[in-house]
Formats: sequence, C-alpha cells, structure tokens
Amino acid sequence: MRTILGRLLCGAAVAALTTGSAMAQEVDDSTLEAVAIDYGATPTAGAEDGVARMSSVIVTARKRDELLEDVPTAITAFGTEDIARLNLSSIDDLSSFTPGLQTAESSVSSGGSISLRGVGSGSSNYLGDQAVSINVDGMQVGTLNIRKSAQIDLAQIEVLRGPQALFFGKNSPGGVISLKTADPTPNRLVELETGFETVSQDRYYQALYSAPISDKVGIRLLARYSDLKGYFNVKTVPADGDPLVTPAHISHWPYGEEFFARGTIVADPSDKLRIKAKITYNTSELEGGSITALQRIDCPFGSPQLQPDFPCVADRDVYRGNGRPQDVALAAGATGVNGIGYRNNTQVLSTIQADYKLTPNLTATSVTGYYSFDEVNSHDASIGPRAVLLVPYLPFEMEQYTQELRLASDWDGPLNFTTGAFYETRDTYGSQDAVITAFPPAPFAIGQEETFQDQNAFSIFAQLIWTPNDRLEVSGGARYSEEEKDLRFLHRGVDVTANLQKDSLKFDNLSPELTISYDVNDDIMVFGSYKEGFKSGGFDGGFTNGTIAAGNFANTFDEELVSGFEGGLKATLMDQLVVNVTAYDYDYEDLQVGAFDPDSISFKVLNAAAAKVKGIEADFNWRTPADGLWLRGSLALNDAKFEDFLSGCYLGQTISEGCDINFNPVSGAYIQQDMAGRQLNNAPEVAATAGFLYQRQFSNGVGMDLTFDATYSSDYSANLRQSPQDVQDAFTKLNASVRLFGADERWELALVGRNLTDEYTFNASGPVTLTGRGSGTEITIPGDRSAFVSKGREVFLKLTYRPIK
Repeated sequence: MRTILGRLLCGAAVAALTTGSAMAQEVDDSTLEAVAIDYGATPTAGAEDGVARMSSVIVTARKRDELLEDVPTAITAFGTEDIARLNLSSIDDLSSFTPGLQTAESSVSSGGSISLRGVGSGSSNYLGDQAVSINVDGMQVGTLNIRKSAQIDLAQIEVLRGPQALFFGKNSPGGVISLKTADPTPNRLVELETGFETVSQDRYYQALYSAPISDKVGIRLLARYSDLKGYFNVKTVPADGDPLVTPAHISHWPYGEEFFARGTIVADPSDKLRIKAKITYNTSELEGGSITALQRIDCPFGSPQLQPDFPCVADRDVYRGNGRPQDVALAAGATGVNGIGYRNNTQVLSTIQADYKLTPNLTATSVTGYYSFDEVNSHDASIGPRAVLLVPYLPFEMEQYTQELRLASDWDGPLNFTTGAFYETRDTYGSQDAVITAFPPAPFAIGQEETFQDQNAFSIFAQLIWTPNDRLEVSGGARYSEEEKDLRFLHRGVDVTANLQKDSLKFDNLSPELTISYDVNDDIMVFGSYKEGFKSGGFDGGFTNGTIAAGNFANTFDEELVSGFEGGLKATLMDQLVVNVTAYDYDYEDLQVGAFDPDSISFKVLNAAAAKVKGIEADFNWRTPADGLWLRGSLALNDAKFEDFLSGCYLGQTISEGCDINFNPVSGAYIQQDMAGRQLNNAPEVAATAGFLYQRQFSNGVGMDLTFDATYSSDYSANLRQSPQDVQDAFTKLNASVRLFGADERWELALVGRNLTDEYTFNASGPVTLTGRGSGTEITIPGDRSAFVSKGREVFLKLTYRPIK
C-alpha cells in the first residue's frame, strides 16, 4: 500500500506535468470587496483592461472569499448572468452544462441521485447520505429532495469536483454543489418576471423586491407561482374488456402547481458584526406520482409483458393507467385517490449566518441551518396502462438542524488558518407498501413497512495555510468525524425492530488533506493535492417485501472511504485565454452503490469492494479578437472502473452471459456476476461541451447576448447490474439563447432553447417488476427494461421588467 508521502510526491509530479486553470493574482481588500458585490458579472466585466480574467468570480471552497483562479482545486462556477442566460432553475438543468454531472429520478423518496465523475450513491435509499451533496447558503442539506425545489434567484453556483472532506459539513466523497442565493441590493429594486415554455405550456409569474430599509439593514423578498401543464403526454390503449385498463384522469405530466418564496435580511449593526438570515418556503402539488415519467425502453418479446401492446421507446409519450379505487384502498394509509397517484410536498429551508470580527484580521462565523421536508407520494408502478402494481401510499418526512462554528484569520504574515466545529441532528420517517393486482384470485397488499431513523453527527476541522513567499502556498488540514444512527422498524403496524441484526450504528473517521500550489509567474499557477474522504455507512430503508418479519434481518452497509490525489494548472495565456486542467486519481473502498431488486420490489444498497476513478478535465474561456465574442469549452476524460465487485445478476442473465458465481443449491442457480474491470454506471468515458457568447450594444442603447452550447456524452450504463439494455448510447444536445435588454436594463426579453436536438436520454434504468424470470441458469426469461427519461426539446420565453431600478 502506498504511503501518504508517496501519494503526495505523485500528486506533485502530476501538477508539474499537467497544463490548466486561471492565474493567481494578488488583489487588495478593496478590490476583493468590490468584486464580491457582483457575483453575476459577465466575463467582460472583469476585462475592462482587455485582459480575459475570472476576477469577477468569488468562491468559498475553502470557507473564505477567494478569487476562482486562486483556489487550488477543480471548480466550475456560474454567476448570476450565466444562470439567467442558461435558465438554470434546478440542479437537473445544471447537468446540461457541466461535464460528468448526472442527475436521475427515483421511485422512492430519496430525491433521486447525483453523480460526478461516475461517483454517486444511487437513488435507492432515503435514509442514507449522498456522495455528491448539496450545500445551500452554507447548510449541507441531508436529502436530494432539495434539488426539486426551484433554485431561483441565485447569485452563484459552484460545482466542486472530487472529495470535499475538509470544509463542507459532512464529508462528500464525490463532490459538492454549492448554491448561494442573492442578497439585498444597495439600491431599491422592483422586478417582475414571467416565463412560458412552448412545448409543455408551463408558465410562471415572479415578483422581487429588494431595498435597504436603513443604512444598516437590507431586505430581499421574492415569490414565484408556477402553473405546470405537463411536458409528457399521458396515454392509454383500448381496454378490450380488461378491468385493469382504465384511463388516467390527466393527459400530461407533471401537471399541477408550485409556489416558491424566499425572504432575506442582512444587517450590519456595527462595523464588526454582519448577520444574514434567509428563509425559503416551497410547496408543490402534482397530479401523477414521482415515477410517471418512467417508461419501458426495451421489450425483448417485441411487446410489453403483462400489458396491452404499446411502444417500448423513450419519447414524450407515457402509457399509464389510473388504478381502481378498491385496489388503491388495500394499502394501509392510502387516501383512496386515483391509482396514477400524486406528489404533494412542502419544503422549508432557513439559514442564519453571523460574522463577527474579533480583530481586523480574525473573524468568527456561525452558520445555523434548519431544513424540513414533508411529502405524501403515490404512484402507479406498472409502467403501462394496465394497473398491475400500485404504490398507493409513500409518505416521507425529514427534519434537520445543523450548526457550524468557524474561526478564520486573514493576517499579512505567512501563516493563516481556518478551524471549526460542526454538529447535525436529523430525524427521518418513511413508509412503503405495494398492491399487486396482476395475479388471481384477488388483488392484495404486501404490507406496510415503516422506518424511523435518528442520527447525529459531530466533527471538528482545521486548515493551516503557509505562504513562505509570493509564489508558494502550502495548505494542510483534516476533519475528524463521529456519527451515530438508530433505526426503528414497523411491519404492518407492529414494531419489529428486534428482528434487525443491528438497530444502532456508530462511525468515526479522520480525513486529512494536503495541497501545494506554486505561481510559475503572474499568470500561471500549478497545484497538487492529496485528499481522503469518508461517507458513513447506514441502514438500507428499502422495501423488504415482508422479509423483515422472519427475523435476523440484515439491512446495513459499511462506510465508504476514498483516498488519492489530483493536480493541475490554472493559467491566463496571452491576456485573453483562461485555461484550467486537472488530473485526478482516486481509490474508493466499499463504494456504496444501489440497484433495483425486482423480487422485493425495491432498491438495495450494497458496498462494492473497490473502485478506481481517474481522469483528466480541461476547460477554457477565450476572449477572441472579435469584439464581444467569447468562446468556451470543456473536456472530461474519465476512467472509472470497479476493481473488486461481485454484483447480483441482472434479470434474465444466463450463465453464458456472466451470471456464473456463487451457486445457490436451493434455487439451483448462480446469483452473482463479476463486475471487476467494468466502467462504473453513470460514468461516460468522454464528456464535452463547446459554445460561444456574443455580446453587442446597438446604437439605440439596446444590448444583446447570444449564446450557443453543445453538450456531448459517450455511452454509459444507467444501472448497476449493467444489462445490455441499460446502456444509454452516446448523444449530443444543443442549447442556445438570445437576450435583448434596454440601455437602462429596465426590461429584458429572452428566448432560451434547450436540447434542440430533441434527444430523449436516461440516467437511471432497471427491470420492470413482475416481468421476466430467473437468472443464473441457461433457461431464463428476460424482463422488460424501464428508465426515467429526460425531457426532449424545450423552448422558454422570458420577459423581465424593472419599474424601479
């Protein structure tokens, strides 16, 4: 096993040999403060001297305000105007412009999944943590359901790739998406906005008020109402006397209403103290359950099994039934509504940050966070117009409190530090049941299963930054973490916690990090890092199909560990071209992965023994000699493979197809396949973007922004067990926008096109329950495959008016 010193030497070597990111320039405090006010500055805003700089982007990857080009780590950042031009209103939207970032839906209340560089936790477990976490205004949110909350009125988005153990609350071995919402403006601002999507005919109405209410206090209030008419067509087929084929009561999905509001207050009661408080409220009421977009993408017999004939293809047409009320009512707790289901949820997110200058160069910071998510979800899981499998009641509740305290120095000398402590408490409740109608003599409910999890986490962290001269910086630190989780399990209303092998878990970890950066000259900085990361183990909250009642039930998984290095270069070349390149090599032990188990009708979490993720990422931003024209692009080459992993076989996999390990004498079949050497799922080997921004000012004062971007992904598997039908072929998506605005910016008109090539793709796929049979023999029946299909072409029209600016 390599020593830490050996890895650091390798990292330093990589840093010296690679080429890559923006220059590390010195700025005084006044420059940094002026830049920090305008997160949304355009690239040209920092280039008045004709130099293509990124100085308008301030990031907080190390819990201190720093210029993007000065931070020795891999970051992709979007400012206010980029967010507006690209119409980035959710994490899912962000994946279209960030190579290697993928999001997917889920049939449970986990909020789906996010992966970076192929590293993610899957969408299977609402009790677990994610490998790629979301941080909003300094709070690490404990569920990916936050990605479904409209992330509007953002000041900046930062995507930090690779392990982020040191600074972001709970360790994130895959990366962090950090969202910063906008603060009050120094002058009074009233903004009215409306938007319309031409394909779905969705529309929204938004109002913003921001102003100082005294020389010490400013407020910002925003509200948005969205009327969703539904992108996907919900279809059925003739019943032909089949009582299980009933048309849905909606013709499109998602269909419903959403309301979003945020209030912000920033107070400076003294020259030493600043307090920033934010509260976000989001409610969503949708007809049709969370998996209505799940479609059959492959039918090996030419037509769907247990269903009338309809196309097995990924497109806008979704085939669903409504389910009979008497079948829905069989599930405990069901509200008796239609079988196609609904999804109603409410989210509340609140943060309070207080910064106090103990001395001019020593700042104490407190960040207090509260998050709650309350949802009732139900859906038709038949994936067809014949309602053979219903999930009538799927409630989920989570309440989370976090507290972080930090102390950071900003001395003129060679040494500076950041240190702090973090505490989190989280309570989670989930319930699941299913009704099967496909088989005689009568429909039946499998039985409600409920889980209650309490968890607490505590950690301390510290980083020391040493700059012995103007060129060299050495930073090192570590985070020590402790976590406890307790689970209570109910089956059909009876407490069966005693049937668990374990109902309490404890974890601890020390994750160190060391980074060396060197300014080759005023325009080029190279860096190398060694990092370790950790994600605690936990309980699998997946449906057991009644197995819990038998006793001695094992539903735990181990902690995930990562170690490795990355190195790169940030440069500004010829005063016009910003280039970033990063190389990385990480080893993952006990990688937490999830896969759908058609037998238990649920997802399962397990540990892959070992995986290696390595690759190279590069991006550039070039201010061309042509006035107002910027070119940009990125390339990610990712080699992410399992090194040691015995996975369950996919449904219908024969011995000759690789299901040939661990023979079960009871069933007379093999049950595992060897995944060593296989690419991780959701890990394309090549991902790239290319585009341009053209800015022009007309003689009448009207301005124009024109953007175009192409996104490419090579093929990848969208399921852990990797059947041939789970492969998403390579694709290219095109995005474009044009924005016109007045000379005084009181009005804006924008036309935004996304996925203009009308590609229907998927990031999560799996077998269709109740189809196919058997694995591990030479006589099997392959099952149908299904996937959560992305939206095709979308065209947005937005109008913004500022009567007071």
